[in-house]
Amino acid sequence: MIITKSKITQFQFILMIFGIQVGIGMLSLPRELALKGGTSSWIAILFGGILSTLISIVFVKFREKAPNLNYIGFFTFYLGKIIGSIVVLLQAIYFLYGGYLALVRAILYIQSYILQETRTYILLVLFLFPTYQLISGGVHLIAKYIEAIFPIACFTLFMLLFTLKDADINFILPIIKDGWMPILKTIPLTTTSFLGIELILVYYPYLKSKEKAVKCVIIGNALTTFTYVFVTIICFVIYSPYEIKMTFEPVIDILSVIEFQYVERLDFILFSLFLMIISKSWVTFIWAGMNGLSELFKFRLLPIVIIILFILIIILTFIQVPTFTNTTNHLHVLMISGRYITIGIPILLLIGGLIKNNLSKVKIN
Repeated sequence: MIITKSKITQFQFILMIFGIQVGIGMLSLPRELALKGGTSSWIAILFGGILSTLISIVFVKFREKAPNLNYIGFFTFYLGKIIGSIVVLLQAIYFLYGGYLALVRAILYIQSYILQETRTYILLVLFLFPTYQLISGGVHLIAKYIEAIFPIACFTLFMLLFTLKDADINFILPIIKDGWMPILKTIPLTTTSFLGIELILVYYPYLKSKEKAVKCVIIGNALTTFTYVFVTIICFVIYSPYEIKMTFEPVIDILSVIEFQYVERLDFILFSLFLMIISKSWVTFIWAGMNGLSELFKFRLLPIVIIILFILIIILTFIQVPTFTNTTNHLHVLMISGRYITIGIPILLLIGGLIKNNLSKVKIN
């Protein structure tokens, strides 16, 4: 199937790449980096950003061979109907899994920091209402939503600068404390923070100016890299090398440091804005998963289909009540799966492309 409608602009394409990468992983990233490689580990983010950019460009180059085909059509083009369908099915499950984890993790943050006595299913239902509106509106509405909340993301990051009044630059000096080896060992950890770039394969046919896709993915990954480096360095200069390892979610914790004379509990306001930033992740992941299944099994993404999925999500929270422990374990599984998918897809497409070219030459001869 060829996609001709619901086009998105270059700016929206950039922000969608940035939006899917910057999510719940950002909140604990500084602690995880400090545990793995010390306070010099922020340098590893730069290497992770470069690697993510290179893989993103590879995705674009593969997509240029079949620019207007939908998701299932693209994989069928390279891998054939059977293998292509299996890949799309596995990715759709992965996207839905990631969207569910991002959603319930956000709810756990709300329960911990704001609404301690509120039941999980009540918050889940409240969050699913706007999620339904966005998913039912399709990629065009999601792109508009991400574009609309980008200024909020910029404002929230700007507000983190006010925490620097308590900063101690000596916490990150010298910049390379224990040599390059701890930094290099941390690179695999940083790459998981850039997961989501595989959605470029989903977004691409909707892009208006496809010839500028490479420039867009470079800018999108650069935005993500800057955001991670900015947040990580702020956390590293606020907390001592020991404190940062003991703080569960340092990005949320430093919000309480920000104070203004005439504004009470500013951290609640900023935390709410952070939730809007995180919402981009679960909305996009769930839409991508549902979109993949609808193309694979040839059904329309009607409201009733989305409602059935949401009912299943609510039932799932009763079967396994979300906690920070079990969601952390699930996120670990998601990260490992994401690495295999991000690295495995280009290899599969390359092999499929080579086989297809060889078969074409044999037929011509």
